[in-house]
Amino acid sequence: MSKRQKIVVATFVLLAGIVFSRAGMGTFLQWRFRVPVFALVTILSTLWALKDEDFSGVEWLTLPILPSMFAIASLLVFPLLPAGFDNIFSLAVSSDTSQLLSAGVRLFFLAVFVVGYYASILSANIFNIAAIRNIQLLRVAHSIGFLVTVVTALLFYLVLFSLHLSGFLNFFLVMLVSGPLIFQAIWSTKLEAKIENRVVTYSLGATIILGEIAWVLSFCPISITIMALFLTAIFYEMVGIVQYYFDERLNRKVAYEFVFVAIAVFLIAIFSAQWGA
Repeated sequence: MSKRQKIVVATFVLLAGIVFSRAGMGTFLQWRFRVPVFALVTILSTLWALKDEDFSGVEWLTLPILPSMFAIASLLVFPLLPAGFDNIFSLAVSSDTSQLLSAGVRLFFLAVFVVGYYASILSANIFNIAAIRNIQLLRVAHSIGFLVTVVTALLFYLVLFSLHLSGFLNFFLVMLVSGPLIFQAIWSTKLEAKIENRVVTYSLGATIILGEIAWVLSFCPISITIMALFLTAIFYEMVGIVQYYFDERLNRKVAYEFVFVAIAVFLIAIFSAQWGA
């Protein structure tokens, strides 16, 4: 079986896992057990799809992180999709229309999952090849990988904030999900055969900062969506700056662009907060 065929098989195996987890076919297994089982299947499927003669060393740890975490985040977000719509743009809708729209949203999300997982595992495969020889698609893989990384972080943050946990738990859990994503994103910039100390240092620093911001957000009167978007924007800012720095492309223009995004997101969060509530 070719590498591309294995990637397609892994993608649709995980797609089936997400569908079955919510279609009643997995009712024999409680939700808290389905998630770790799905996570194990995801990791094994991803490793199987990526493994070839060039797959070795630190790549066993770094390359499966993004595809696996994107799949797990998608599974966790899937139950949060709306079960129905009472109205659209202030217009009431019938129950049939509501169910049809809900089904459409779920189908669209599953299509996004297929594209996202397939793209992330293809990017990981390009990183696998680029680690030993030059390849023209590396710049594209970096862009796609970073996009999927940011989306994955957003999905995890939406799930975590929807649980309405304490500030301490948000601090710990945000660090738990952000750390691997940050680590693989920074490592993929240079694709070193050995993990450099600076990769670990910058990853740990960014992870702690995100955890602290999540702890502060837990006490702010803003919506779940705004909290998740704000934290995702900080994730994007920090990881993006570190990647530019590692790639020796960080300059004043790039820094100003990141600062502008940070200010815009901060103002949105401030003005959307219900301070008097």
